[in-house]
Amino acid sequence: MDSEASAISLAGELDISTIPRIENRLFEALRSHRAVLMDLTRLTFIDSSGIGLLIQAHRLAAREDGGRLHTVIAPDSQVDRVFRLVGIERALSIHLDRGAATAALQAPPTAGNGNERG
Repeated sequence: MDSEASAISLAGELDISTIPRIENRLFEALRSHRAVLMDLTRLTFIDSSGIGLLIQAHRLAAREDGGRLHTVIAPDSQVDRVFRLVGIERALSIHLDRGAATAALQAPPTAGNGNERG
């Protein structure tokens, strides 16, 4: 990651009870960096409030001078299954590999959402 990018890695659960611990850190990273990588590969659970936080963060990134947020998840994890079920890749840039997500952050912005699968 270059100095214009930041990475945030989460482990465990992202739900209504854990959002307050990450929300300010995530939004500050989006305001102070051109690009942010959210590494959720060690996340074991996400609920609708966690998805809502990611959507809110993605919208904030889009408003911050062309900033970008890319999310990496573990294939076949609970997070992957939930994301597929709700079709989140239509709204967020989702990757199944950290290297691909990092490359997407460093590439020039495109008209698409930058998904590996969507």
